[in-house]
Amino acid sequence: MKRFGLLVVTLALLAAGRASAQSVDEGLLNAVAYKPLPAGMAIAVRPMDDSDENLVLRERIEGELKAQGFSVSGDGALILTFETRDSVGAWSDAGRRSVLEFQYKSEKGIGGDNERLRLNLFDSAKGGVFNEGRAHGTSIVTPSQYRIDATIDDRRNGERLWQAWATASLQQSDGPTLTQAMVPAMVESLGKTVRRQTFQLP
Repeated sequence: MKRFGLLVVTLALLAAGRASAQSVDEGLLNAVAYKPLPAGMAIAVRPMDDSDENLVLRERIEGELKAQGFSVSGDGALILTFETRDSVGAWSDAGRRSVLEFQYKSEKGIGGDNERLRLNLFDSAKGGVFNEGRAHGTSIVTPSQYRIDATIDDRRNGERLWQAWATASLQQSDGPTLTQAMVPAMVESLGKTVRRQTFQLP
């Protein structure tokens, strides 16, 4: 009996471990290297939009570049341009009771229109006067998604050397925090070609 109890506890811990592993937030990264990045050249970081959030994000990118050994300068020969986007998710509200229902029906050839007001006393799905129904509250159908696009061009000849984009779904954090969390993986891929690489978000 003790062995059986120990087995149940062990299986429960394993299941909890799997559940926590599956709940880790992840982002998706793609990058294309058109030409090798010239060695030793400084990089200037420029946002497409000078919003307050993007100025903070520029500092985050510059800090990560320096941490990974790149030289950063406002007049650098290489220009890293970035842009942020977001797409709002969809929600489904299934928690409203349907107590009063108004119906309108046009009956052609019978002598006019038919209108009816119905009092909904009980509805197992939506809920009525005497019950709340099975579904309550608002559920997220698709979460909001945030994206960073970045390119590196050679200022001397205008050539495109590298391009990347990273996406992640909004879970517990806010949008600016999420975009900043995507920076390390993107900077790590500088000068490389990456196809649908997942990365963990803190």
